Amino acid sequence: MEKVKVVVRYSCGRIIKGFTQDFFPAKKLFHLTPADNPSGEQIEVSITDLKAIFIVLDFAGHPLYKERKNPFEIAA
Repeated sequence: MEKVKVVVRYSCGRIIKGFTQDFFPAKKLFHLTPADNPSGEQIEVSITDLKAIFIVLDFAGHPLYKERKNPFEIAA
């Protein structure tokens, strides 16, 4: 399986950007290689510790994005 870029957000607010080859929604664990240390040791990530997992195209994000607290407000 090829490496997939992901951003994981823990329930405590911690965010890690990296790569995984073994993420499956039905599994309780997967391994993450941090983007800032691609040749380093993998981190074992437990799904129960996470708030969200994002599969991304790049780690740059969208600098003009403004989060709306009210999802029903109209963006200007």
